[in-house]
Amino acid sequence: MTVTDGNVTVSNMTKRTADDHRQQRQERRQRRIEQRLAERAGRDAGRAEKRDKLLEAAIRVVRREGPGASMDEIAREAGITKPIIYRAFGDREGLTQAVADHFADELAATLGEQMAREDTNYRESVALTIDAYLAFIERDPKIVRFLVARDFGDPNNATPRLIQKICALVTQSIGEELHRLGLDSGAAEPWAYAIVGAVHLAGDRWIENRTMTRARLVEYLTALVWDGMKTFAGIKVEEAAK
Repeated sequence: MTVTDGNVTVSNMTKRTADDHRQQRQERRQRRIEQRLAERAGRDAGRAEKRDKLLEAAIRVVRREGPGASMDEIAREAGITKPIIYRAFGDREGLTQAVADHFADELAATLGEQMAREDTNYRESVALTIDAYLAFIERDPKIVRFLVARDFGDPNNATPRLIQKICALVTQSIGEELHRLGLDSGAAEPWAYAIVGAVHLAGDRWIENRTMTRARLVEYLTALVWDGMKTFAGIKVEEAAK
């Protein structure tokens, strides 16, 4: 074959045409992928929205009924049938775990904010943290009992997850304070569980039998917790107030 300007040009045009077709196919394939991803994201968002609405319905029922809230009551509240709840959460345990996680995370965040405040000394931080927990119990006593009672009913979980989350925060806070003061931080975890257990039971009793204001209860519990830690750790009063 003789090479001329003509056949070189046609060859180049043929190559460019093939390249253009290949590029177009790639673009169409990319658009299809993006469309499928967008559709999937839309379905996921729809499922998440439906799940959130079911969770809100479950929370309303638990606020009314406490630990005895049933799947039938939750389904009626949401205006759906039980199989839809099972599809969204798997089973009753999945739904109750979602309720527990919602409030445990919310409470843990609130307590964490109080513990992390830099405009207070440590005793004041203890008082604010206790008050935040008692405020939660006061606002949602049936929710708290639901969170605690459901876990005590599980033989594989000796300590309710709500209490575990709070104790983890308190352990870290006490450990950091003991370390700051140059003291043995090994007491942090047992102290945390003892403190949280005492505050929780005292608060639960206070809800049933309100013989004092929340502020007075906070002061009593703060005195018990803080003065006790000072005594056993050998913390000087002037150091503790910093």
